[in-house]
Amino acid sequence: MILTVLRISVLIVALYGWAIFFREDLKFNAKVSWLAGIAAIIWVLYLAAYLSLLAIAGYLLFVAGILRAAVYLFQGWRKKNLHLPPLDTLRVWLVFYFLLFAYTLLQSHLVHYDNFSHWATIVKFLYAEGRLPTAADTIISFTSYPMGSSLFVYFGTLIACFGDNVMLLTQFILIFSCFYAFFAIVRDESRTLIITMMFSFIAVFNYFNIAIRMNNLLVDFLLPLLTLAGIAGIYKMQRQFVQMTSYTILIGGALSIVKNSALFFVAILLIYYLSRVVLLWKFRKNKFQLVGVSLLTMLAAIAPYLVWSRHVAATFTESKHEVSLSSYQEIFSEKGSQTISQIGSVFLKTIASLSTPSTQGILLANLLILGAFLVIRYRLHRKNSLLRYWGIMNVIVISYYLGIYGMFLFSMPTDEALTLAGFERYASSIVIFALGLVMFVLAREIDYSFFEQNIAVRSFRSFKSLKTKKWYQYFSLGFLFFATLMILSENNGMMYNNATFKDSIPAQYQEVTGNQMMLNEQKYLVVSTDQTDVDSYLVGYVGSYYLFSANVTGQENFVLDDQAFIDLLNQYDQLVILEDHYTFDAMTEKLYGFTLKPGIYNIEETFGLTNES
Repeated sequence: MILTVLRISVLIVALYGWAIFFREDLKFNAKVSWLAGIAAIIWVLYLAAYLSLLAIAGYLLFVAGILRAAVYLFQGWRKKNLHLPPLDTLRVWLVFYFLLFAYTLLQSHLVHYDNFSHWATIVKFLYAEGRLPTAADTIISFTSYPMGSSLFVYFGTLIACFGDNVMLLTQFILIFSCFYAFFAIVRDESRTLIITMMFSFIAVFNYFNIAIRMNNLLVDFLLPLLTLAGIAGIYKMQRQFVQMTSYTILIGGALSIVKNSALFFVAILLIYYLSRVVLLWKFRKNKFQLVGVSLLTMLAAIAPYLVWSRHVAATFTESKHEVSLSSYQEIFSEKGSQTISQIGSVFLKTIASLSTPSTQGILLANLLILGAFLVIRYRLHRKNSLLRYWGIMNVIVISYYLGIYGMFLFSMPTDEALTLAGFERYASSIVIFALGLVMFVLAREIDYSFFEQNIAVRSFRSFKSLKTKKWYQYFSLGFLFFATLMILSENNGMMYNNATFKDSIPAQYQEVTGNQMMLNEQKYLVVSTDQTDVDSYLVGYVGSYYLFSANVTGQENFVLDDQAFIDLLNQYDQLVILEDHYTFDAMTEKLYGFTLKPGIYNIEETFGLTNES
């Protein structure tokens, strides 16, 4: 544990160096500089992957970050101007948040199904093989999935060593850098009410991310966070055209290769960028240059995704969940009019139900923004832009829900579409984005509603009356208490998962097989007593991850004839027994005169059989 903490600390120092580079050398806003550095790392690793220079690029990025941090600290030491940032409410709470979750994640393990079907498996592949998968690498099932966040997680494992906790903590660093970037939207950090209000929103995100949680490598939570962080940075640097444009390219490009559906969020980011460019129109003499740079920015932001799509088409003959008209037509043609009607009915019923968490989130966002509009407009008698943003938010939400509905029709198998498989996970992305948008506009409008508008002269006396000052303090403390309570609750949930890990299929593999790091083509038969996990292919996917082979089959039923049992064994090279299995033991006792304890066994050596498949 201590060694892992030291390695993670060195990784953070390297990231600090990249943040310094963007803050000091490229004049980016300090709060977005960490995320800009991470996005740059993703860009470089993405390009290096195509050139088969993944590991070399990773180590060079690490060294460059360490050197930049060392130079900055040395110069500060020589000039005697090194100092710790002030311990205000913002920094104290964020440090508490980071340390709390980091401590828990350092003790966490991967448990979610999709970690083993793709997200952890691709990081392990990149780490072990140092290259992009090809059509021959059948261990990667979802070959059309882009590599965005996986590349950064890979970078973390390259520097801090491979392990569940390192992967989870590296992704959390990416998530946390997005949270930190959110506060670029704040005009005056001395206003505790706004800061604690934003804490509350960030804490509430965890509730609507409950289908994924922080202790997984799934990316649906990253999509809205990167988009919101991109918007915050664009807003803060809107008068710095070069920095704003560079940041848009960095975040947009990294976002575009997080997931295929990320293009929806990239479009939101680019539309917002263009809205800021329009505001610069009257201040720029060379308007053709402004138009040209804006068009190139949009092209650059989606270029990684376009390159990835071309790579997938050229490398793989077919791919699960690939984005193509032919695959959509094929899946849609399998659904008759009655099936389509059933899917529509289930979809409408789900989004109309108040018991659906995503619906609760959308209602909460609407109530908050409309409630704030009414208070500010009719209680404080100040015109505001909240109603306009309310309309924009709902247009985005409705468009996204239509996209989810289209996904169930055109890219989901019928059985999954009829049950809206994964709906809450997909919907959580737009819920978090909507709440984040509300958080941003409230942060601005609350600030504009303060009695003193001149930030330079604000102080603890800058209140309309003693009564308003007391209400300000009460709400600030209430938000702080609520936010802290919510993150403690989320942390307790992850700790509970850690406590129950020992009873899971991944825990059985860790105990019996360990984490094999050499890619192989051995055929494994896995003996498990859990029929449900065998039927859902969880045993097979987890086995493929830990054994690092695409040829892993889980089986629970061994009620077979003698010859059928022998023929079954003869199809495999290795036998993995996760736990004592009564029927399997009875068959081996009957045919071979012995039983086997949990472990890995070579079938030829153990049973005297030769794989004849």
